[in-house]
Amino acid sequence: MSFTLTKVLSLLLYPLSSALLVCVFSILLIRLHRLRTGLWCLTLGVAWLYLSSTTVFANFLTDTLEQKYVPRAMSVVPEVDAIVLLGGATRGDTHMSTLADLNRHADRLVHTVALYKAGRAPMVLVTGGTPSGGGRSEARQMTDLLGVMGVPARHIVLEDLSRNTYENAFYSAQLLHSEGIQTVLLVTSAYHMRRAEALFEAQGLTVVPAPTDYQHVITDDIMANWVPTVGALHQTTDALHEIVGFWVYRLRGWL
Repeated sequence: MSFTLTKVLSLLLYPLSSALLVCVFSILLIRLHRLRTGLWCLTLGVAWLYLSSTTVFANFLTDTLEQKYVPRAMSVVPEVDAIVLLGGATRGDTHMSTLADLNRHADRLVHTVALYKAGRAPMVLVTGGTPSGGGRSEARQMTDLLGVMGVPARHIVLEDLSRNTYENAFYSAQLLHSEGIQTVLLVTSAYHMRRAEALFEAQGLTVVPAPTDYQHVITDDIMANWVPTVGALHQTTDALHEIVGFWVYRLRGWL
């Protein structure tokens, strides 16, 4: 139920879908001869889509989620029992390649490999179930990529049942507790860390955040920050999805 609720609420708040719904509603009002109200709604929908597509607004949202999780030098990251890598770094398998295609959150993979090669943990637990469209699980996709990047298969443990962050934590904790592992480095995008850290701690694990994939890109072009782009729209959508997910999980009592 919560999985469906999160998806529905997120969809309603996604800038593109919500703006389209408002515009459709405004057209309906205009056809019902509510011209003034319809035009106001149309303006609101277009304005919301424009604002959500600007880098200024996208950075504002992600900054509120990332500000607690500043990056740390590898030299001060403690040694722990295991690294936990959350799914979300691949787009899926393609018909022209043996490896999964990376997406814009692939920093999670790179950071995990850097932590492992720096000797911060002797094993990596990769978590992520099968996508809704079917195919190989995210965990298996990422395991192949980690192997290419130099992490031996014997040092990787898979959790491939989970569909969301709550299940990531639940199933991962079962595997880790069975191995007597208590302290983990948790690798995920910085904007996602607040919810992920709380969920893993709720499962009785000691979590050391290892955030990566920071979304705020530094630029000196002030005007470009106000020009709508698809990238900024994606960033805003991710941030809103995370905000909705956090509060849904809190209402469910998982946080």
